[in-house]
Amino acid sequence: MSDTKSLEIETVVRLLSKTPRATRSARYEDCSAIVARHLKDGSEFLFALIRAAIEAGVHQTNLIEDSVSFLDDAHLARLAFFLQAEVKRGVDVEDLLAHVALQVPELFPDSTLGSIPDFEDWRTHDDPRSPPACHHFIFERGAPSDMSFPTHRNHPTWHLPATDPSFAIGGEGTTTCPACGNALAHLVTLDDLGGQAGILPRLRLETCRDSLEPTYYYHDVTGVPTQVAPFHSPNDFTSEPANRKSIARLARTPQRWLRQSYGISNSRQNLFRLGGLPSWVQGPQFPRVPGTDREMKFLLQFDSLAGFFWGSGGMLYVFWDEESRITCHVPQYT
Repeated sequence: MSDTKSLEIETVVRLLSKTPRATRSARYEDCSAIVARHLKDGSEFLFALIRAAIEAGVHQTNLIEDSVSFLDDAHLARLAFFLQAEVKRGVDVEDLLAHVALQVPELFPDSTLGSIPDFEDWRTHDDPRSPPACHHFIFERGAPSDMSFPTHRNHPTWHLPATDPSFAIGGEGTTTCPACGNALAHLVTLDDLGGQAGILPRLRLETCRDSLEPTYYYHDVTGVPTQVAPFHSPNDFTSEPANRKSIARLARTPQRWLRQSYGISNSRQNLFRLGGLPSWVQGPQFPRVPGTDREMKFLLQFDSLAGFFWGSGGMLYVFWDEESRITCHVPQYT
């Protein structure tokens, strides 16, 4: 590694080590600017930075944790073994270890994975080591404008290679909510997205943004929704109108990003996902078809970005039952 890069690492560690709270924001911005120069092809630099931060005891910060996502496969594996050695030495690297274990769980024993809350939640699905296939919604203009730091805007999950066709996300719905009388918001219309004909149901997904409770929608043969009982409380929530429309495409999710934790990923990674494992905010919550004991299947999830905002800031999960042609929209928030 060049002397210039070594000096940059020393600078980041030194700035993170300083304690005056009055200068913390400015110091963090300076560190972020240095790290941003190495996000694209600086895996060696980032790996060395993470190790130096651990040795200096300044690794418990978002900047260092976010850097894990930009390591190449070889350096990610090296970090996995390094962190496990640090645990044996009694060093507190729990948060960093969780970041790495989500991306390469095959390099960790079951005892380590069992200590990560998200893996416990995902045991309500099939083996979280081998999750079902998933796609990410990739926005045509890249990461939403409400992303702040470079490690967030440039996260790999916002820039996965996507395929045609393009389609609209967001915008106004076609009807109003019978519980509160407010206009529904359009989420997405599923119909042969990215060559998924015969796999995805044909559905126009619209939801009441003011509901803090699960809401149910019956879809006719063309996919058009009609809200059905049980309805949410008319006094649940009053949100600001959000009619932003974005253009997106689908990208097949790489193995590394099949498991995304809300606590680790939120406001950093792209959590707009179709299929796969839900990124639970408050733990598993699988609805049942009204009037039956039949559990509904997870279909997709939307984050509180790109013009959407769920509750006090969280996720919206959509579930589907093919037999009844009913979807259930479940918000979870902090």
